Amino acid sequence: MDPIEETRINLLSEGTTVEGTLTIQHSARVHGTVKGSILGLEGSTLILGETGVVEGNIDADSVLINGFVRGEITASKRVVISETGRVVGNVQSPSFQVFFGGFFEGQCSMEEQSTRRSQLKEDLSPSAP
Repeated sequence: MDPIEETRINLLSEGTTVEGTLTIQHSARVHGTVKGSILGLEGSTLILGETGVVEGNIDADSVLINGFVRGEITASKRVVISETGRVVGNVQSPSFQVFFGGFFEGQCSMEEQSTRRSQLKEDLSPSAP
């Protein structure tokens, strides 16, 4: 993975709750709660801290889970569930790793492309005049 530029990191701190769709362009660290979807654009990395909770779907290039996710995860590069990570939902990614102590309940599909992600990107793109 490429080094992350600190000026491009979004931070959702512990105790903060966001409802709706959260769109990230570069990198995001979530230590709070997201009730809704997280959509990462090309080049995106989502890092869910130990206190982070996502109740919804995640779609990004790389997803690193140290907290809790209840929803579908789609990643074009990789998904990693750490020792403290817990995921209840399906995962689609060409690379998937669960560390000893991590929890995963769902199905995993090791596919290269996500058609759902392409559709979401098209929906968010501004229309040409």
